Amino acid sequence: MSEEKEQQEELKMISKHDFYFETPLYDFIKKEQLEEDIHEGDVDAYSATNGIDTTYKINSRLVNGQYESSFDNFYKITLTCKRKGSDVLRFFVYDNDDIVVKIGQFPSIADIQFAELGKKYDKVLPKQDMHDLKKAIGLMAHGAGAGSLVYLRRIFENIIWNTYTEHKDKLGFSDEDFLKKRMDEKVDFLKNHLPSQMVEMRAVYGILSKGVHELGEEECLAYFPALKLSIILILDQKIEEEVKNKKESLVKKAIADIALKVNGK
Repeated sequence: MSEEKEQQEELKMISKHDFYFETPLYDFIKKEQLEEDIHEGDVDAYSATNGIDTTYKINSRLVNGQYESSFDNFYKITLTCKRKGSDVLRFFVYDNDDIVVKIGQFPSIADIQFAELGKKYDKVLPKQDMHDLKKAIGLMAHGAGAGSLVYLRRIFENIIWNTYTEHKDKLGFSDEDFLKKRMDEKVDFLKNHLPSQMVEMRAVYGILSKGVHELGEEECLAYFPALKLSIILILDQKIEEEVKNKKESLVKKAIADIALKVNGK
């Protein structure tokens, strides 16, 4: 790794939430990257057990004792839900003067994030996109950086293709000609039918593709949280627009029915 890349990594700050709920196991973090002390205080997050947004109280204690000197710098850390104490998350962390490494946790990152995704998207997101999003998170949790980006890229591609097929009769374009276009050309071609977030963040696809084909695993894992968030923002806007369109259709129909009744009197 070049000196320039190392300097860029040092500048990336990690919050307590990022450490406990986004960082995969065995990811070496320099102490100066941590925004706060991970051993004390509170951290806001989603409770997979209770299905609520909550605040967790952090409790940390060293593993080593009179007969456990070989476990110096190892900590048992628990996060206890302040709203419902029955929800306790457990972590095993190595922390010395230079680095911090999360080497164990229960439930897993994937389990926690799957529950949050299920609450938010189960009834509104296409099954394939939901599958791909969970697959991306699961691979990230197991340290497969490039593999995780493959599934984020699939979601981007699915939105593009589904949008095209939905509007292709109006667009007057053949499937063959559309498939020949580069991704940025497809986005520009469909910009009036795509979520504005997707149009504005069209560069995400190029980053995902570069991650799949060129970047190392560590780089892919480091970029995953921001790339996942960009895809989620696109999905959120797409869902919001679909809900808004359904409401508008219902209102228009209701107003038309009322107008018929009123004018018929």
